[in-house]
Amino acid sequence: MQLATAIAKALESAGTEFCFGYNGHGNWKLLDSLVHETTIRTIAARSEDHAVHMADCYWRSRREPPMAVVTTSVGPGSANITPAVASAFFDSSALLVLAGGGATQWYGRGGIEEVYRYGPEEWPLTLKPLTKASFSVTRPDNALEMVLRAYKTAISGRPGPVVVQLPFDIQHTEIEVRGVPDLSRWTRIARPGPDPQALEEAAELIASAERPLLSVSSGIHNSRAWKELADLAERFSIPVETATPGKGAIPEDHPLSLGCVGRAGTLQANRAASECDVLIGVGTRFGDIDTGGWTLHDIPGGTKLVHIDIDDGELARVYPTDVAIVSDARLALVGLAAALEGRPQADRTAWLEHLGQLRDEWEAEVAPRRTSDAAPMGYARVFSDLSDVVAEQAPDATVLFDTGHSLSFGPPFLRALSRHYIHSGFFHRMGWTLPGAVGAALARPDEPTIVVIGDGSFVMTGSALLTAVEQGVPIVVVVLSNGTLQIEREQMVKFYGRHSLTDYVDEGSGKRHEIDFADWARVMGAQGVRVRAPEEIKDAVRKALDSGEPTVIDVDIDPESEGYRSVHYRYPSNFADRGLAHPPV
Repeated sequence: MQLATAIAKALESAGTEFCFGYNGHGNWKLLDSLVHETTIRTIAARSEDHAVHMADCYWRSRREPPMAVVTTSVGPGSANITPAVASAFFDSSALLVLAGGGATQWYGRGGIEEVYRYGPEEWPLTLKPLTKASFSVTRPDNALEMVLRAYKTAISGRPGPVVVQLPFDIQHTEIEVRGVPDLSRWTRIARPGPDPQALEEAAELIASAERPLLSVSSGIHNSRAWKELADLAERFSIPVETATPGKGAIPEDHPLSLGCVGRAGTLQANRAASECDVLIGVGTRFGDIDTGGWTLHDIPGGTKLVHIDIDDGELARVYPTDVAIVSDARLALVGLAAALEGRPQADRTAWLEHLGQLRDEWEAEVAPRRTSDAAPMGYARVFSDLSDVVAEQAPDATVLFDTGHSLSFGPPFLRALSRHYIHSGFFHRMGWTLPGAVGAALARPDEPTIVVIGDGSFVMTGSALLTAVEQGVPIVVVVLSNGTLQIEREQMVKFYGRHSLTDYVDEGSGKRHEIDFADWARVMGAQGVRVRAPEEIKDAVRKALDSGEPTVIDVDIDPESEGYRSVHYRYPSNFADRGLAHPPV
């Protein structure tokens, strides 16, 4: 059997539903085998990076195998995937890239698109820091085994992308196979559980805490530990805050949910982060966005830290720990609940009442933003009205929100009532949500998929709308249109009193360059509607959801509207100042 066919059939036997890719001369045999010799649905993306974002968000919608596969070609085709692969890597999304390559008999000669200047075909090396593994196969007889091992690497432990380059001649080489490999026997690996002694130590700290706090992120999603998180919080009266990538880990209408924490977090989450006496971090990194530039937590100091993560490299990366546990999040939560059972618990009534009062105070404070009738609109009104429609019409919808001011307003004002809220919480690549929504919608075809994206981001990846139209995927895309990179503009003016390369204007007139994104949608075969007044938002979203067709809603946003920051922290002008309230000792 030719190697490419053996790989395709092995992926098919593992239950692979989708391959996202782009045609180029280096991956012809892979494509031929996938399309014509398997039942895998192979989706033609309009750009290689789109294909990766589709596979990434397919995983985020499922959080379990089978994962999606990506195929790209040699040279610039494969190089195009770099930022998208980085997004998947830092957000712990499993996917397998099968990249085509030139023929090995020409290696080192500098053949078409070979990365050869310092050694024969070294392109996979460029992705080493951005993947769990990236390599090129060099022998046809062990190549199938290497692909199976790559699949295992992608989904085991902390998930992530793996890249395998398959040279053109090796794809075509016939190999001896006894039968299609059973991929499950290569990938059926139990998740790591917590150390019993560490659980006892953590339970002792938590049981005596009067102000405990659970701080969680995407590790809850990848472990599918939503029920276990809610059970622990409810049984022991522990409130929960989420980093933005963990949004939806507990429904935000749950009485113990404090919402998102950090730069654009809620008042109650941020105050809880500052005032808790024991912080239980589960599947979270404590990055600058989610800690207010490392200013929120009193660590080391008044707060003791129990940190749980499947990746030991994230433990004690930022904060020293009192108890550090390497474990899958679900297994750790189950073990922690068992260790706490029967222990006398401190009275947390005053703590929960205090946080409830802060919640009421915050809701009253932001209410004018949520209900503002200003036109052009502010972001908070759009996110709040969208939340209302999702709650009443599609409570289990998949909702993706992009970067820029979506990162400022999505965490506090987009209410997550289910676990299906997706945000790229580290790399923040502009525009990832639009192609990502295609993959998410294909993973959950019975539920709506909604995207909130700025106009700067939409322009970068707007051609992905063609794929949605071609595949009949009825995504709803809300474009926040103001002709400026507003979050950058706002902060540059604050820093320097002026801004640079943030506004898109006609060079001759100096006027704002307006793009009709509804027209853009219609040209590509989708529906398009323009919203110019706040009272039109809800009706436009309802009709788009009812239409069953890809729809772009172009919303007129005030370029001068103020951003939302609940924590203001400076980038230090004294570069010896790391910005930590309590530097490591």
